[in-house]
Order: sequence, then C-alpha cells, then structure tokens
Amino acid sequence: MSRILIIGAGLSGMASALMLHEAGHTVTIISRGLGGMLLANGTIDILGWHAKNPTESPIRDLTSGFAKFLAANPAHPYTQIGLKNTLAGAAWLTQKLNFFDSQTPSDLSTNHLVPTAVGAVRPTAALPNAMRASALTDGDKLLVVGLKRIKDFPANLIADNLSRSPFVSVQARAFEADLPVRDGKETDASSTTHARTLDQSLSSIEVRTLIALLQKEVRPGEKILLPAILGIKPETFADFATQLGVPVGEIPLPPPSIPGRRINDALTQMCRDARIDIQLNSVATGFQNFGKRVTAVEVQRAGRKTNVKVDFVIDGAGGFESGNLTRDSHLRIRESVFNLPLYTPKAPEPDFAAENIFRTGVLVNAKMNPIDADGKLQYENLYCVGSILGGALAWEEKSGEGISLGSAYTAAQAIISSALAKNPGTAAESSANAANKEDN
Repeated sequence: MSRILIIGAGLSGMASALMLHEAGHTVTIISRGLGGMLLANGTIDILGWHAKNPTESPIRDLTSGFAKFLAANPAHPYTQIGLKNTLAGAAWLTQKLNFFDSQTPSDLSTNHLVPTAVGAVRPTAALPNAMRASALTDGDKLLVVGLKRIKDFPANLIADNLSRSPFVSVQARAFEADLPVRDGKETDASSTTHARTLDQSLSSIEVRTLIALLQKEVRPGEKILLPAILGIKPETFADFATQLGVPVGEIPLPPPSIPGRRINDALTQMCRDARIDIQLNSVATGFQNFGKRVTAVEVQRAGRKTNVKVDFVIDGAGGFESGNLTRDSHLRIRESVFNLPLYTPKAPEPDFAAENIFRTGVLVNAKMNPIDADGKLQYENLYCVGSILGGALAWEEKSGEGISLGSAYTAAQAIISSALAKNPGTAAESSANAANKEDN
C-alpha cells in the first residue's frame, strides 16, 4: 500500500485525496488551516477571458478558447495540464456533489454568464443548482433583491449595471426587502448569519414574510436574484426555491462565501466518510530525499516535529496567499518546503508592477512533477497542484478551479499509474476493491 501525503486542504488537495482514495490508496492530508474555498464563488471557473482588455468578450466556447489562450500564454499551467484533464477533473467534482448537475466533460465546454455583486458579468463553466437561474441570457427579466442588513449587495447598482451590460441584453430592476436575523437585533449581519438563520427554520415568521413579500413583488416572466445567503446546507436553497415558486438564483458575495463553503463542507465530509485523515495545524517545514525521490516530509505539529515517511507527495499548499511562497527583504522569492526552483514568466503588458510576482510559481511537466527552467526533473514522486503552479493570474483569467481540479486529476492519474507499474498485483487488487465498494 502506497503512503501518500498531501500538503494542503484546499480544492486541489482534497480533490486529489478523494481521487486517490477511489483508486484504493491510503491518503493523509496535512494543512496549516482551512483551504481557500471559503474565499471562492462556489462556481467552477475554467477559463473566462483571453486578456484584460475590458472591451473583449468573455470566452464562451472553451475548446476554441483554450487553444487561442495557450497560443498567447505558452507558460500557463494549462499547457501541461491540457483541456482534456481539466474537464475531467471538473466533471469529477460536479458528479460527486449532489448540488451540481451531474455533468460530463463535454457538458462543461461552454461557459455561462453570471452576475457579480457589482452587476458585472462573469463567465464560468459550471454552476451549482442555487445559481442555475442566475445564468444570464438575452431577453431575461430580472428582479434583483437587496436585503437591508447585508451591506455588500447594492441591488440598485447591480440592476443598473446588468441592464447596461455589453455582453448580454437583459432588463433588471431592484427591490429591497428585509430578513430580521437574531430577532432583529443585528442591523449589519453577515451572509453567514443569514444563511444559518435560513438553515434553522424556513417556517419562521420572518422567512415566511420574506417569501410572501417576494411573491407579491415579482412580475410574470421575471427571475429573482438574491445575495448568496440561502442556507449553508444545499437542501435549504432547494426548499426555499420550492416555497417561493418562481425561478430564483443566488449572486455570490465578497468572502466569506456561502457557495464556496458548501463545496468545502461537502468535500470535507466526503474525506471523513472515506476515513481520509485531515490533520489541521500541521505545517510541512522540510523533507528528506534519496536522489530524485522524496522519502520523508518534516511536519511541525503543536510544538514538535516529526518525519512522515512517504511514497508519493502532492504539494497543494498554495502560493503567496497561504505563505507557501515567501518573499524576503532582498526580494528573493522561495518555495518554503522543498526549496523548488521558481519560475517567473514575463507578463504580457503588465498593468501593475507586481503582476510578474503574482505569476511566480513552480514549473511542472505533464505529470505535475516539478522541473526547472531547463526542464530538469526535481523529484519524481513529488507532484505540484493548484495555485503553487506558476504562469497564471487565476482571478483575472477566471481559471482557478480549472487549474486546481485539472492539476489534481493529472497528478492523481500519474500516481495511480506509477503505483501500478511498481507493484501491479497490489495496485490492481486495491483498484478492484475500490470498484467493489462503489458497486455495493
């Protein structure tokens, strides 16, 4: 049985752990803390824009858009991951989560357009059920509903900007309602507080009053767009939509993100059900190696350090935002665990001085093994996934989930193939046992 250690409990870390578990492997996750999904929109972004030119239209067809994008950005991680693996990784997630429609890779090849919390239009490949009605098409009539106690959702601005959008022709109007939370004691309540209120009871007087008010206000043919507060539990949104009786969709808010938390909570529960050990407050601080193989990872836990022996390691610890990439007073950027060589591609016409820095990360081969600028392999059993990869500006390209899931899928497949090659009998038996569990 292979000893697989995954560093990082974000989307790429937990996804790769579950993929490897499905193949019959035993996996442990260590992480400094919670992953970045609580900051995410809760959609699956694969590739949204070719460039930062505000007049350029968003990418709608990912097949042709991918090819054009990589021709202009050959240093991007997608060059090694590829569209096929990216779509396979995204499809794996949407099929596992019951609050997404089960989708094949071909279903994910066309982007939807959804509104943001300021009324801009954003392209994304896959939407949770709570945002299905938020997808914009020409001719839509929208009722954008603001809630008095949520300050980060300017309904009038959103409606006005959507009506002026150059990318979709819709009619939008604004309406303000109220949902008194915690007995009305809070005048400035967070999205989490609202979501927990809805989780606790959809039959409360406050919620029933809100539903009745919306039913009275909505006009024939309109869709209702609300801030993304309709329950931390996915089933809360489904029950709310059923009671409302008209199409309703959520618009993501600034973090903490309720849609992002739904994905985080679901993957965490899936890991627990699979008995995947997630060790928080555990920081990888160093490693041991024999030639091109990592043999152990040094882990700091609660005042003590231990060496964890490994057969394979997946580094999904993130970039600057998690402290995995650091920059010292001499302007040197380094990777904190394996001291991997870093790559800083030249940004095409950067619009701010730090853009090259934010593109800095690890360069990998087609298996997600780290390499240097000359293509020299660093460690054959180490795989890098997610935002540690260099060459991308995920927030600008709308590529974050695609990079995370595509690299996780690619690394998991590489480990499965490597384990099978080294010990065909045991690996084949483990895969058969995993298949039998699924069948049962």
